[in-house]
Amino acid sequence: MTTLSTKERILNSTEKLIAENGFAELSIRKISQQAHTNLAAINYHFGNKQQLINQVLERRLNNLFQVREKMLHDLNQGDSQQTCNLEQILHAFIAPALYMINDRHQGGKVFMKVLARAYAEQSESLHELLATRYTPIIKEFAEAIHLACPHLPRQTIFWRFHFIIGALTYTMGDFGASSLSKQMPEAEYFNQSVEELIQFAVASLTKPSAQ
Repeated sequence: MTTLSTKERILNSTEKLIAENGFAELSIRKISQQAHTNLAAINYHFGNKQQLINQVLERRLNNLFQVREKMLHDLNQGDSQQTCNLEQILHAFIAPALYMINDRHQGGKVFMKVLARAYAEQSESLHELLATRYTPIIKEFAEAIHLACPHLPRQTIFWRFHFIIGALTYTMGDFGASSLSKQMPEAEYFNQSVEELIQFAVASLTKPSAQ
Protein backbone atom coordinates (compact mmCIF):
# COMPACT_ATOMS: atom_id res chain seq x y z
CA MET A 1 0.00 0.00 0.00
CA THR A 2 1.39 3.39 -1.05
CA THR A 3 1.92 5.91 1.74
CA LEU A 4 0.91 9.41 0.72
CA SER A 5 3.07 12.36 1.62
CA THR A 6 1.65 15.09 3.85
CA LYS A 7 1.35 17.38 0.83
CA GLU A 8 -0.59 14.77 -1.14
CA ARG A 9 -2.93 14.15 1.80
CA ILE A 10 -3.64 17.87 2.07
CA LEU A 11 -4.32 18.18 -1.67
CA ASN A 12 -6.58 15.11 -1.71
CA SER A 13 -8.46 16.26 1.38
CA THR A 14 -8.99 19.74 -0.02
CA GLU A 15 -10.24 18.27 -3.29
CA LYS A 16 -12.71 16.03 -1.44
CA LEU A 17 -14.02 18.85 0.76
CA ILE A 18 -14.57 21.16 -2.22
CA ALA A 19 -16.40 18.39 -4.09
CA GLU A 20 -18.67 17.77 -1.11
CA ASN A 21 -19.31 21.29 0.16
CA GLY A 22 -18.02 23.82 -2.36
CA PHE A 23 -15.44 26.58 -2.10
CA ALA A 24 -17.36 28.86 0.26
CA GLU A 25 -17.43 26.27 3.06
CA LEU A 26 -13.74 25.39 2.77
CA SER A 27 -11.57 26.24 5.76
CA ILE A 28 -8.00 25.47 6.77
CA ARG A 29 -9.30 23.89 9.98
CA LYS A 30 -11.53 21.45 8.07
CA ILE A 31 -8.69 20.60 5.71
CA SER A 32 -6.29 19.89 8.57
CA GLN A 33 -8.85 17.60 10.22
CA GLN A 34 -9.58 15.74 6.99
CA ALA A 35 -5.87 15.34 6.18
CA HIS A 36 -4.95 14.38 9.76
CA THR A 37 -2.32 17.09 9.94
CA ASN A 38 -1.87 20.52 11.50
CA LEU A 39 -2.26 24.11 10.33
CA ALA A 40 1.50 24.62 10.28
CA ALA A 41 1.94 21.84 7.71
CA ILE A 42 -0.60 23.47 5.39
CA ASN A 43 1.11 26.85 5.72
CA TYR A 44 4.51 25.25 5.16
CA HIS A 45 3.53 23.48 1.93
CA PHE A 46 1.15 26.03 0.44
CA GLY A 47 1.47 29.37 2.21
CA ASN A 48 -2.26 30.08 2.36
CA LYS A 49 -5.65 28.69 1.40
CA GLN A 50 -5.73 30.44 -1.98
CA GLN A 51 -2.43 28.91 -3.05
CA LEU A 52 -3.67 25.52 -1.89
CA ILE A 53 -6.82 25.82 -4.01
CA ASN A 54 -4.71 26.86 -6.99
CA GLN A 55 -2.57 23.75 -6.67
CA VAL A 56 -5.62 21.52 -6.31
CA LEU A 57 -6.84 22.79 -9.68
CA GLU A 58 -3.45 22.95 -11.39
CA ARG A 59 -2.33 19.40 -10.67
CA ARG A 60 -5.29 18.03 -12.66
CA LEU A 61 -5.83 20.75 -15.26
CA ASN A 62 -2.19 20.93 -16.33
CA ASN A 63 -2.30 17.32 -17.46
CA LEU A 64 -5.74 17.72 -19.09
CA PHE A 65 -4.65 20.66 -21.22
CA GLN A 66 -1.33 19.02 -22.11
CA VAL A 67 -3.23 15.98 -23.44
CA ARG A 68 -5.64 18.20 -25.36
CA GLU A 69 -2.80 20.21 -26.88
CA LYS A 70 -0.87 17.09 -27.92
CA MET A 71 -3.95 15.55 -29.55
CA LEU A 72 -4.62 18.75 -31.50
CA HIS A 73 -0.98 19.04 -32.59
CA ASP A 74 -1.05 15.41 -33.70
CA LEU A 75 -4.02 16.30 -35.90
CA ASN A 76 -2.57 19.42 -37.51
CA GLN A 77 1.04 18.13 -37.44
CA GLY A 78 2.16 21.24 -35.62
CA ASP A 79 0.77 23.59 -38.29
CA SER A 80 -1.92 25.79 -36.72
CA GLN A 81 -3.11 26.83 -40.20
CA GLN A 82 -3.81 23.30 -41.37
CA THR A 83 -7.50 22.46 -41.67
CA CYS A 84 -8.51 19.38 -39.68
CA ASN A 85 -11.64 17.26 -39.42
CA LEU A 86 -14.17 18.97 -37.13
CA GLU A 87 -15.22 15.80 -35.32
CA GLN A 88 -11.59 14.93 -34.57
CA ILE A 89 -10.94 18.44 -33.23
CA LEU A 90 -13.91 18.17 -30.90
CA HIS A 91 -12.87 14.67 -29.84
CA ALA A 92 -9.45 16.06 -28.86
CA PHE A 93 -11.12 18.69 -26.69
CA ILE A 94 -14.00 16.69 -25.19
CA ALA A 95 -12.76 13.12 -24.75
CA PRO A 96 -9.73 13.82 -22.49
CA ALA A 97 -11.95 15.70 -20.04
CA LEU A 98 -14.45 12.86 -19.81
CA TYR A 99 -11.70 10.25 -19.61
CA MET A 100 -10.68 11.89 -16.33
CA ILE A 101 -13.98 10.80 -14.78
CA ASN A 102 -12.83 7.17 -14.78
CA ASP A 103 -9.19 7.88 -13.92
CA ARG A 104 -8.71 7.99 -10.16
CA HIS A 105 -5.10 9.07 -10.68
CA GLN A 106 -6.51 12.26 -12.20
CA GLY A 107 -9.07 12.78 -9.46
CA GLY A 108 -11.88 10.85 -11.13
CA LYS A 109 -15.43 11.86 -10.25
CA VAL A 110 -14.23 13.81 -7.21
CA PHE A 111 -12.28 16.30 -9.30
CA MET A 112 -15.08 16.49 -11.84
CA LYS A 113 -17.33 17.74 -9.05
CA VAL A 114 -14.62 20.21 -7.99
CA LEU A 115 -14.42 21.57 -11.52
CA ALA A 116 -18.19 21.78 -11.85
CA ARG A 117 -18.37 23.70 -8.56
CA ALA A 118 -15.55 26.00 -9.70
CA TYR A 119 -17.55 26.96 -12.78
CA ALA A 120 -20.86 27.22 -10.91
CA GLU A 121 -19.39 29.31 -8.08
CA GLN A 122 -17.28 31.38 -10.48
CA SER A 123 -14.06 30.50 -8.68
CA GLU A 124 -11.44 33.23 -8.95
CA SER A 125 -8.73 30.58 -8.93
CA LEU A 126 -10.19 28.81 -11.96
CA HIS A 127 -10.80 32.10 -13.77
CA GLU A 128 -7.19 33.16 -13.22
CA LEU A 129 -5.80 29.82 -14.38
CA LEU A 130 -7.93 29.81 -17.51
CA ALA A 131 -6.98 33.40 -18.30
CA THR A 132 -3.24 33.13 -17.67
CA ARG A 133 -2.34 29.54 -18.43
CA TYR A 134 -4.95 27.70 -20.47
CA THR A 135 -6.49 30.39 -22.69
CA PRO A 136 -3.80 29.98 -25.40
CA ILE A 137 -4.72 26.30 -25.79
CA ILE A 138 -8.44 27.09 -25.85
CA LYS A 139 -7.73 29.70 -28.54
CA GLU A 140 -5.85 27.07 -30.56
CA PHE A 141 -8.98 24.92 -30.55
CA ALA A 142 -11.17 27.88 -31.47
CA GLU A 143 -8.87 28.63 -34.41
CA ALA A 144 -8.91 24.99 -35.52
CA ILE A 145 -12.72 25.04 -35.39
CA HIS A 146 -12.75 28.26 -37.43
CA LEU A 147 -10.62 26.64 -40.15
CA ALA A 148 -12.89 23.59 -40.16
CA CYS A 149 -16.04 25.77 -40.28
CA PRO A 150 -15.30 28.57 -42.75
CA HIS A 151 -19.06 29.17 -43.18
CA LEU A 152 -19.31 30.52 -39.62
CA PRO A 153 -18.24 34.00 -38.47
CA ARG A 154 -15.68 34.02 -35.65
CA GLN A 155 -18.20 35.57 -33.27
CA THR A 156 -20.63 32.71 -33.90
CA ILE A 157 -17.86 30.17 -33.28
CA PHE A 158 -17.02 31.95 -30.03
CA TRP A 159 -20.56 31.65 -28.74
CA ARG A 160 -21.13 28.08 -29.86
CA PHE A 161 -17.78 26.89 -28.50
CA HIS A 162 -18.63 28.67 -25.25
CA PHE A 163 -21.89 26.70 -25.04
CA ILE A 164 -20.11 23.44 -25.91
CA ILE A 165 -17.72 24.01 -23.01
CA GLY A 166 -20.76 24.61 -20.80
CA ALA A 167 -22.34 21.33 -21.91
CA LEU A 168 -19.06 19.53 -21.29
CA THR A 169 -18.82 20.99 -17.78
CA TYR A 170 -22.40 19.90 -17.08
CA THR A 171 -21.59 16.38 -18.22
CA MET A 172 -18.36 16.27 -16.21
CA GLY A 173 -20.30 17.24 -13.10
CA ASP A 174 -22.59 14.23 -13.68
CA PHE A 175 -25.71 16.39 -13.59
CA GLY A 176 -29.02 15.40 -15.09
CA ALA A 177 -28.25 11.97 -16.54
CA SER A 178 -27.63 10.03 -13.31
CA SER A 179 -30.87 8.05 -13.71
CA LEU A 180 -29.77 6.91 -17.17
CA SER A 181 -26.33 5.95 -15.88
CA LYS A 182 -27.96 3.46 -13.51
CA GLN A 183 -29.70 1.70 -16.40
CA MET A 184 -26.54 0.64 -18.27
CA PRO A 185 -23.02 -0.54 -17.49
CA GLU A 186 -20.72 2.30 -16.44
CA ALA A 187 -18.32 1.81 -19.37
CA GLU A 188 -21.19 1.88 -21.86
CA TYR A 189 -22.67 5.01 -20.26
CA PHE A 190 -19.29 6.73 -20.34
CA ASN A 191 -18.59 5.88 -24.00
CA GLN A 192 -22.06 6.98 -25.02
CA SER A 193 -21.61 10.27 -23.15
CA VAL A 194 -18.43 10.99 -25.12
CA GLU A 195 -20.01 10.10 -28.45
CA GLU A 196 -23.29 11.97 -27.87
CA LEU A 197 -21.55 15.13 -26.69
CA ILE A 198 -19.23 15.13 -29.71
CA GLN A 199 -22.17 14.68 -32.07
CA PHE A 200 -24.07 17.45 -30.27
CA ALA A 201 -21.06 19.74 -30.71
CA VAL A 202 -20.64 18.83 -34.40
CA ALA A 203 -24.31 19.55 -35.06
CA SER A 204 -24.08 22.94 -33.37
CA LEU A 205 -21.10 23.96 -35.49
CA THR A 206 -22.33 22.72 -38.85
CA LYS A 207 -25.57 24.73 -38.70
CA PRO A 208 -25.20 27.98 -40.68
CA SER A 209 -25.17 31.26 -38.84
CA ALA A 210 -28.44 33.18 -38.59
CA GLN A 211 -26.60 36.38 -39.53
